[in-house]
Amino acid sequence: MQHINDAKKLVKQLDERARQSLIRIKETEELIEQNHRLTKRSRGILARAPVLAAALGRTNDRP
Repeated sequence: MQHINDAKKLVKQLDERARQSLIRIKETEELIEQNHRLTKRSRGILARAPVLAAALGRTNDRP
C-alpha cells in the first residue's frame, strides 16, 4: 500500500511540475510578444526621429 501512496505522491509532484512549466512557457511567450511589439514601436519612433528633429529645429529657428 505504501508503494501506491508513494507512486501517487510522485505523480502529483510531476503533474505540478508540468503545470508550473506550462505557466512559465505561457509567461515567456507573452514576454516575447511584448518585446516584439516594443521593438516594432521603437523602430517606428527611431525612423521618425530625423523628421521630428528637423521639424523641431525649424520651429526653434523662428524668431
